[in-house]
Amino acid sequence: MRKPLKGTLLIALLLVPSIAVTVFVIQSQTNAERPDSQTLDFDYLARTFGEEIPVLAQFTQELTASEIQDIYSLGLKFSLGSPESSHFKEFYLICGSAKGLTGLTQLDYLISVDVQTRVNSLHATRDVSIPEIDADDVWAALDGIGRNITGEGILIADLDSGIDWMHPDFWFADGAEYDWMEASPNGYVDSGNDTVDLNGDLIQTVDERVYYIDLDSSGTFNTTTEWIWADNVTQNGAWEVGEPFFVVNDTNSNDHLDPGEKLVLLDTPKTRYIVEGDGTASREIQVWDREGLGNLTSSSHRDTNGHGTAVSGILLGGQLGFRKYVGIAPSSELMMLKVLSDNWANNDYLLIDEALIWASNHGADVILIEVGSWTYQYLDGSSPIEGLIDSMVSSGIPIIAPSGNLGAKDKHALFDATAGTAYQVDFHLPDNEPQIETVYITVLSRNATDFSTCNFSVILNLADWGGGITTVYLNPGIGLQMFTLDTTIIIGPNTMTVESFISTSTRSTSMLGIRMTATTTTFPRTIVPHGPPDHQFNVTAPSNTTFHAYISDDKTSWSDGAIWSTAMKNNYLITWPSTADSALSVASYRTRSLVAPEAIGDIASFSAIGPRIDETSKQGIAAPGGFDIITDYSNESSWASWYNAFGTLPFAANFAGHQLFSGTSASGPHVAGAAALMLQLNNSIGSQVADLIKSSARKDGFTGSTANSVWGHGKLNVSAAVESVVPAGPDVTGPSIDVPNMLPAAPEEPDDVTVSVYVSDPSGVDSVILSYFNETHWTNVTMVWNGTFFEAIIPAHPNGTDITYRIYSNDTLDNWSVSPDYSYEVGSATTTTTTTTTTTTNTTTTTTTTATTTNTTTTTPATTTTTTPPLEEPDLLFLATALSIVLALCLLSVLFNRRRE
Repeated sequence: MRKPLKGTLLIALLLVPSIAVTVFVIQSQTNAERPDSQTLDFDYLARTFGEEIPVLAQFTQELTASEIQDIYSLGLKFSLGSPESSHFKEFYLICGSAKGLTGLTQLDYLISVDVQTRVNSLHATRDVSIPEIDADDVWAALDGIGRNITGEGILIADLDSGIDWMHPDFWFADGAEYDWMEASPNGYVDSGNDTVDLNGDLIQTVDERVYYIDLDSSGTFNTTTEWIWADNVTQNGAWEVGEPFFVVNDTNSNDHLDPGEKLVLLDTPKTRYIVEGDGTASREIQVWDREGLGNLTSSSHRDTNGHGTAVSGILLGGQLGFRKYVGIAPSSELMMLKVLSDNWANNDYLLIDEALIWASNHGADVILIEVGSWTYQYLDGSSPIEGLIDSMVSSGIPIIAPSGNLGAKDKHALFDATAGTAYQVDFHLPDNEPQIETVYITVLSRNATDFSTCNFSVILNLADWGGGITTVYLNPGIGLQMFTLDTTIIIGPNTMTVESFISTSTRSTSMLGIRMTATTTTFPRTIVPHGPPDHQFNVTAPSNTTFHAYISDDKTSWSDGAIWSTAMKNNYLITWPSTADSALSVASYRTRSLVAPEAIGDIASFSAIGPRIDETSKQGIAAPGGFDIITDYSNESSWASWYNAFGTLPFAANFAGHQLFSGTSASGPHVAGAAALMLQLNNSIGSQVADLIKSSARKDGFTGSTANSVWGHGKLNVSAAVESVVPAGPDVTGPSIDVPNMLPAAPEEPDDVTVSVYVSDPSGVDSVILSYFNETHWTNVTMVWNGTFFEAIIPAHPNGTDITYRIYSNDTLDNWSVSPDYSYEVGSATTTTTTTTTTTTNTTTTTTTTATTTNTTTTTPATTTTTTPPLEEPDLLFLATALSIVLALCLLSVLFNRRRE
């Protein structure tokens, strides 16, 4: 009898674990069946990219040697030349043919694949803003090894348009001091006559003549805003590469070069790397390295846009102690990654994915992403690049992303469509120069409505072409940017194509994308005498649905161009990739009175307002960036005349000059510079920088006392942010536990509930535990850090179940905290439920302990407790079921053997 019993027990022991394994396999397969945003039509993409389609692939882990061979065997290659240089953790840059990439999607260790991203457009003063954010107070402080906190040793990567690296603001004043000599003694410097004694022989020679750049055309040399240089190469009176610039040791601080004052050589460029496309058809990576091959002095790189030069000036321009206009972190170094091109045919740009991975693999300490988009983006944090950003931040690289400039621009419409009833929203095209040829519309919804069951159309006023009102019914393709041609309109010599697609993000945001292109002329305008009426977007949905509609065009950026003329809404405006969970989103406020009637200290009207489309309160911090920042001018720039406030500021389009700069693009480098100062003091807090900046924000009558979708947590306060990096004393309290967020907010019977919470501690958070009670027993779940907050799931429960939950956490010194109790009642599929909060009073016990120097954000204060969390209780139902199966099998075995006997 023993032998059959042992066999039965063995079978039972094998059977019970297999139940869990089977469930795991089913879940894995379900997760692999991602929404159609991840299902790419590579044959379609080949029409755009040819045989080298670039993708960003996420795998289950870093690839092994055999898995890398799998990639090569498919005829694919790694975009940056090797697997090592082309990945960050489990994210890889891969390119190849449609056939090879189709094979890639069949690999069972692939999580997702998406096309790499090219920037379509860059939607894209320190004398005032520096004291405004208290950066100058930080410069006087010292770090742990006695250096002033100015960003020394920190490398900042800027994804931008390039840099005029030869601008003298982008050089360190680390050279020798030299005397200057007057040719005709008069007490001031004469440009082209006086000299600098480069060889110390006290003899004036032609190759030692100095010239100054009179930027304000005053006829005198101002030491803090203008530049002096030696004509020691060509002796032709015109500056050439290699001729040295100097700053003045203005000992009497009168802003003039006086006899006896020294000239200090600008010897080393602050730009360590410039990375761009090499201009060939294959667009290989071109690197200009300050110290290696491809030296900067031989660089052909130019910033013809000027945006990147202006941003870099705010980041790190100028020489502290010598100049009036100085960047936030003037001792840091720059990695410029050119992702924006004035002419895409030049192939001189990087894809966003390439730039991020190149930056992380070449030592970037801080990354600033100076681009923004709302066209064909889900705006919910779900894109592969946003996942890459989250992974980089969690690994210790803070990523700053301006929120964008869509405020009050009528680029967003918000409307509710009643089930079965057609709803129209109007859009308008002005008489722009150059005239618009293509209009892009992106329609999003967070509701469960299946877009394939909706009736979508556009109603076009073609009077500008000599036609009438025409309705185009859409038959969208399936998959992100997998356009299907809906119709071709021909009126006389005018032709227009209308294309569309639908797709769904991995976070269940539905998208309709529309592209309307006038292929032979300009898009029909709706101005007098050809309109009104305006064009319209029309939808009939099978159920009540809230729609977000965004519009853009091929000729304009943040302002003007195609706009909505009905249902406009001035929120949900934060642009991609600032929508990434872990990116620090930056708003902009005014510090000068150049724009009326906006007030100094108030938010700029253009500043994008949150929340994110999924209601996440994404806005992080606000920084100076209204129409008010003075920074560096690129000599190659072709920008409009507003660089000198339309003549109200004394700036001219000169080499080594300055300009006015505006937008959240100007706010972003203030925050990135602050991150550099923090990292100089403690380079281990990269993943915590965003939370530290937010928790140390300054609040006033403009910002309000609590975080909100306009200001985020308040105004950037650099000195408080840096101070938060230094522990005030021994850490004797448990972690700070913020109020948790619960999705869905009103759970119904089939819903799993995701609980997320911010937890921080100056000594570092050790563990976070979600403990919930379902009317019968408590269950503990270890929460997982996702780069922004800790997260765990309460599984679905039957209708009417009362759930109570709380958060436990301990720090690395084993100080414990517990949150108040939170509760909800599970509703039926048609019942609206509410969430209630009950506060639990706990006693506090402290012990003296030495704290470490690791820092995280302090948010909502929590009550500490001397008790540890309850032990996780076993799932009694599962155990009872398993034991019943075992006992039943044993009983059957016994009965069977007795029958045989």
